[in-house]
Amino acid sequence: MKCLSRLLSIFLCFILVFGITGCGSEDLPMQYGSITTNENYIIDSTSEQTQMTLFASDYCATIDDVTNSSTVDYSGLYAAGIYDLNDKEVLYSYQANEHINPASLTKIMTALVVFDNCNLDDIVTIGDVTITEDGVQLFNLQTGDQISVRNLLYITMVYSGNDAALALAQHVAGTEEAFVQMMNDKAYSLGATNTNFTNPHGLSDENHYTSAYDLYLIFRAAVQYDEFIQLINTASYTVNYTHADGEEASRTITSTNKYLTQDYSCPNQISIIGGKTGSTMAAGKCIILYATDSLNNPYICIVMGASDEETLYQTMTQLCEDSIH
Repeated sequence: MKCLSRLLSIFLCFILVFGITGCGSEDLPMQYGSITTNENYIIDSTSEQTQMTLFASDYCATIDDVTNSSTVDYSGLYAAGIYDLNDKEVLYSYQANEHINPASLTKIMTALVVFDNCNLDDIVTIGDVTITEDGVQLFNLQTGDQISVRNLLYITMVYSGNDAALALAQHVAGTEEAFVQMMNDKAYSLGATNTNFTNPHGLSDENHYTSAYDLYLIFRAAVQYDEFIQLINTASYTVNYTHADGEEASRTITSTNKYLTQDYSCPNQISIIGGKTGSTMAAGKCIILYATDSLNNPYICIVMGASDEETLYQTMTQLCEDSIH
């Protein structure tokens, strides 16, 4: 028994000394210091291990303003940004991480959640989509009307109909509140951490906010859907639906994007594929665009908080021409 105890003690001592000193140890230099390796713990510097894919390496990113290359007067804006999708480069950035009211640019997230969760050919029976705020854009959907998800999306994105956005929310999630939770969950999954939505349409609420950079992230996700690009590229569309009494109805709507309707000329050598506008007293005049240069390279362009429509389009045109080459 004494012999067995002595052997066990010797073995434990050996393990202790081995653990402290290692065996065949070697200092391996690293970018931020060094790490000691031994026979039992080895870092093999093979070609497969020399690079690590960084989180969000596929995104444009900057924490600073990038305005030096532009002559745009940004003093009256809330935020702005130009993002090169191919080179993952921020070409212009002004207050891109500040909390701002997104107005109807909110509807981009509404559409994205719908695309993620819904068949566009589904028929929706309209419930209570009453919005009593004065001066808001409404299609005037009535309780009992029947209309496809696709047509509701056109009303939401082309005409910016707030009642259509609310109808989509109710159809997808059952209640507006449940849909808003889906919107915020989606924003979080995209890394849009400066965002909090309280409704699906963008009418003003002090707790409803995002940032220009978060809008870039959300819009970038949405344009992965071909149907979304088709929506934002539409200058006019005829909506077909059925009233509660069974009477067929149709109505042609026109885009709020004045580049598409040719009320304003596109920036020189830049094609406007489409986009979304927004406007409230709190948000000012806003627009986000999906654009391409003469070589068909894609960009996302954002201007938030212009004082009026003419300033909005003039600023966006100048910003695109200064930044995209």
